[in-house]
Amino acid sequence: MAAITYLSLKDQLSSMLGADSVADLPPVDQDRIGICINQAYRECYTPIDGKRPMWAEKKFNLNFAADQAGAELSHEITSVDKIPELVGEGPLSPMTGPEAEIKARSLFSWDFRSPSGRGLNFPHFKDNEPEKGRPVWYYVDNRNSGSDSKVIPRFYLYPVPDKAYSVELYANVVPAELSLDTDEPRIPSDLVWDILYPMAQGKILSDPRYNGDNKEFIARMADEARKRLRQMVSPQKHKGSLRLGKRPGW
Repeated sequence: MAAITYLSLKDQLSSMLGADSVADLPPVDQDRIGICINQAYRECYTPIDGKRPMWAEKKFNLNFAADQAGAELSHEITSVDKIPELVGEGPLSPMTGPEAEIKARSLFSWDFRSPSGRGLNFPHFKDNEPEKGRPVWYYVDNRNSGSDSKVIPRFYLYPVPDKAYSVELYANVVPAELSLDTDEPRIPSDLVWDILYPMAQGKILSDPRYNGDNKEFIARMADEARKRLRQMVSPQKHKGSLRLGKRPGW
């Protein structure tokens, strides 16, 4: 089967705007078709219903030096999935964020109550230096550090590593934009014409230049493609254990 390229998709979709190929369209319409294809491509990886497919995940390895608490992740990452592993040590437990780290290294010291007894209690805490040792917790923060030009997720460990460690994780990613004519979309079983193409057709329906009488049919085909996509969330259907079961009487 011939490779399905970005150019193939653009040529097929150009017929919706009355052209035989994308080269016959003015530049603004060529750009619009490319935008619609990439919108549909990103939706395959980030479905509207939030059910991210397993094939939209990517494996990453992070190396931490001693006293290095955090590391930048790729900007293509939208979220870290499942349980990251501290290589050679075991799984990492999630923290809710930097605020949880502050609480973890703060000690309760005393309460204050006014002599009259009518005042409020004011708990006092002592903020200690971050602990150092084998990391146990992790959290991901993508807030602007003050100079970010892109949304950059950062992966933090706590306690602060006392030596070099490596972390393996899987993360949900947004695919690289299709830009070259020879680019090929990464879709399971190469079902580009069955999933990506109908979804891209549905995106073009919003173009004011499209005046076909089959808008309802195209919208229905796009919805069917999304349903087909949901059936491909995981390659493994059976997830129960045949061996790790509790025997009767226990």
